[in-house]
Amino acid sequence: MKHSITPEEHARVQRRRGRQALGLLVAILVVVGFVTVLRAGVGAVANLFDDTAQKQEYEDKLEGLVLFDPMPFDGIENIDDLTLREAAVWGCIYSIQETQGGFDNYNTDPDTEQLLLPSLDVDAYLAKLLGPGFKLTHRSFEMEDMTIEFDDATQCYKIPVTGTVGYYRAVVTKLFKRSGKLHVTVGYIPTASNDDSIINVSSDTPTKYMDYLFERQSGSWYLTGLTESETKAESTDSTSAASLPEPMAESDVQDAILATAGSDAADSAASAVEPEAQAENSADSAVAEAPAADDAASTAA
Repeated sequence: MKHSITPEEHARVQRRRGRQALGLLVAILVVVGFVTVLRAGVGAVANLFDDTAQKQEYEDKLEGLVLFDPMPFDGIENIDDLTLREAAVWGCIYSIQETQGGFDNYNTDPDTEQLLLPSLDVDAYLAKLLGPGFKLTHRSFEMEDMTIEFDDATQCYKIPVTGTVGYYRAVVTKLFKRSGKLHVTVGYIPTASNDDSIINVSSDTPTKYMDYLFERQSGSWYLTGLTESETKAESTDSTSAASLPEPMAESDVQDAILATAGSDAADSAASAVEPEAQAENSADSAVAEAPAADDAASTAA
């Protein structure tokens, strides 16, 4: 029997299938939307806790100071004057290299070909680090192996052509707040070997850590102090010592000597006994052979 449906039933089936397809599409869109929102949320949380950009910012700010390994201080007015001048000039130079990639936009002295570094650039660098209220009186100064001359006429520092300057390079490892101050933990990575014979640029292991202290002023953080860090460098002495054999106690050394001497004496005694034993065995054999020979002679007679 042939089954037939009315136009009304056919239309009802079509509408039901349409609703099912629409429901499936809506479900797919809901799932896609949920996954998208979830991924966006995870990314936002990750960005919230990712302080890589901040660490890099403070590395750039502190590079000049870390180069010359300043002593701890409380208040910028208590920092060593020479260290501050070294940090101001060389920190500015490193900042220019990082931001501009070189010194194509700067003039050089026509006679000595030394780089002319405007004092305004040094002031701008210090303003970011110490605050706009800090003012440095510009003048020439003597470093350990060179002179940084300041030209009053051009208001520029004359920077000698030189190689590596400073003792350490900076790596910021941690940022945290305590007692209203921002602590920036900096690892000090040596720029040269212990004997200063070669540049040690391949090393990434800090030999010590210091905390640079920043205080908030007018919505920004500015350097106000330097102190030793709670983070300590891993000691290589313990590792080296662990790889070496542990030295014997004096009593153990004496016992070992006596044991060795006793062993040698026993071996010597054994060596001395062997010839005597062989001689005794030979004598016994001779004695045993003599009666045998006499018996043989009697038999022959």
